[in-house]
Amino acid sequence: MQWGIIGPGNIAHDFANDLQYVETKQCSVGPVLGHKPEHTKAFAEKYNGSSATNTIEEFIYAKPDAVYIATPHPLHHQQALICLENKIPVLCEKPLAINAQQVTELVDASKKNNTFLLEGMWSRFLPSFQFLFQIIQSNTIGKILHLHADMSFIAEKDKSNRFFNPELGGGSLLDVGVYTIYLSYFLLGNPDEIFAAGKLTEQHIDETCGIMLKYKNGNFATLASSIITQTEGSAWIYGSDGTICIKKPWTETPEKIEVIINNESSFKHIPSWPGRGFQYEVEEVIKCLNEKRIESEIVPHRASLDVIKIMDTVREQLGIIYPV
Repeated sequence: MQWGIIGPGNIAHDFANDLQYVETKQCSVGPVLGHKPEHTKAFAEKYNGSSATNTIEEFIYAKPDAVYIATPHPLHHQQALICLENKIPVLCEKPLAINAQQVTELVDASKKNNTFLLEGMWSRFLPSFQFLFQIIQSNTIGKILHLHADMSFIAEKDKSNRFFNPELGGGSLLDVGVYTIYLSYFLLGNPDEIFAAGKLTEQHIDETCGIMLKYKNGNFATLASSIITQTEGSAWIYGSDGTICIKKPWTETPEKIEVIINNESSFKHIPSWPGRGFQYEVEEVIKCLNEKRIESEIVPHRASLDVIKIMDTVREQLGIIYPV
């Protein structure tokens, strides 16, 4: 299976390296498309890519079996749309697009062209998350009542990077806050009310973002993200009979997962796997393509639509503005 790569940056290096760990099918790097020819060529040579392309037209003509899109957020919509219209299966980094309108257009294009589309919420496919869902489904901690999750890092204030650049979809919400929202969505569903607070830059992008998601049954989630502070970086899921704590970095390979049964007993799980873990979402893409599906049952199109609508509401409440 030949994977085209659009956006040969840091995360794409991890993705390309993890292809060696895919077990169900031999995977290789196909055409590579980037905005800097020298970087694109170097990436293609490093991973034995089939070609380094300079335009999306060249990339499409090379016809990879699937494409992994890892460009800045505002570019996702156009690049994914062109691939879908040319019937190339798409795995696109989160967020799938910049707002609900764009995500809706991509889902419609997937259906119209009968072509697979998946938002790259890679943490959902990791063994650590499989363990988490097994514990929850076994009713070990009873009914989930509420959760807290935070994700942050101190980004370098450099105009050349995307973190503080509104043109590139900067800010904490779309970059790391999306992980916390997805966790709540997977465990509690779509919220009934959304409340947001945060600190914005002069360019109207969020340096910090706090969110409360409220549900009619009384459940709630408190979520936090930041690109100017370093928080604990853990996730806590509170149930009627116990608690699950996923230690930092909870979206990647956590230090440990601790299950506490209402202070009476506890046990720990220390997950590990080769590479960063992108092979697991690749396995899901392969499975879906083999079954001739256009979406994953694990992260379906509806999930991408629901989550982006939550983020649209947060942006509206905070006044986060992107030029696009």
